[in-house]
Amino acid sequence: MNKKDLEKLGLTAEAIEKAGLGSDVLDQIIILHGKDIEKHKTDLSAAQSELDGAKKQLEEANKTIESFKAMKPEELQKAADDWKAKAEVAKAEADKTIAGLKFDHALDGALTTAKAKNAKAVKALLKTDDLKLADDGSIVGLNEQLEKIKSENDYLFESDTPDPKIITGGKQTTDAPTGSFAEAIQERLSKKK
Repeated sequence: MNKKDLEKLGLTAEAIEKAGLGSDVLDQIIILHGKDIEKHKTDLSAAQSELDGAKKQLEEANKTIESFKAMKPEELQKAADDWKAKAEVAKAEADKTIAGLKFDHALDGALTTAKAKNAKAVKALLKTDDLKLADDGSIVGLNEQLEKIKSENDYLFESDTPDPKIITGGKQTTDAPTGSFAEAIQERLSKKK
């Protein structure tokens, strides 16, 4: 669809102006249509990529199946055991990565709760080998290490004591002496009598 197609349908600039709409309505329609087409192109491209990936996986699976057909039962069993071992290793690595992410997230949360100003600096002082993530999401052994770090490096943590209030100036008196210093002293002395 383009501007000429819309004009053939009766959406001319004159008709739009008679309807009380802005003269740029045709351009806006074309822009919106273009955005819609681009979205569909993106969706189509993503679907094509998924289809290509699925075709590639299917080809690899077919090759593997064909290689299994040529194997003897003992070789087939060995290949299956190899794949099972690879799957177990991959699962163990994934579990380790997930556990590490959970530990890091829990540690960051605990350091935020402990009011650490710079979590990276505090982490550098922690003995992470001595820490363990509990089932409830807390970290066993962290509080003891944080207490020691706070006692030795309190500047790494926000203080619990409120900041001191600074009061400026004082109350000025309206009976300030005028003239010289000597006159001011005499005036004050005379008021005391």
